[in-house]
Amino acid sequence: MLPALIILTLIVAVILTVSRRTLFPFLEKARINKRLRQEGVEAEAVLLNLQQTGLYLNKLPQVKLEIQVQTRTGRNFVTETKEVLSFLDIAQLHIGGTLMVKYNPSNMKEVTLVRSDWRTADSY
Repeated sequence: MLPALIILTLIVAVILTVSRRTLFPFLEKARINKRLRQEGVEAEAVLLNLQQTGLYLNKLPQVKLEIQVQTRTGRNFVTETKEVLSFLDIAQLHIGGTLMVKYNPSNMKEVTLVRSDWRTADSY
């Protein structure tokens, strides 16, 4: 009985550890994105860098985007955000291209993409 209890405890500990490192960050990002879609300040951003993180969610890759946000107040800042995007969405993004984002003015690290308005630098 005692060995079974120890094995069960170890299994639960492993599951919680894996969930904490993988699932919980996705849930936190989803909560932040929902708040930003409702309350965030919209701004244009320039894509500086794009790279895959190696993680997939529902067979869609997570990518890390480095962007320079150009605020309406003129106070530009560079930040990173991780997004789960389709391969079609990734193909539409180009280094130097512009896209719309929403950000939290009190925490510039909280940024999410506004996916309805992606443009490349060539489209101007």
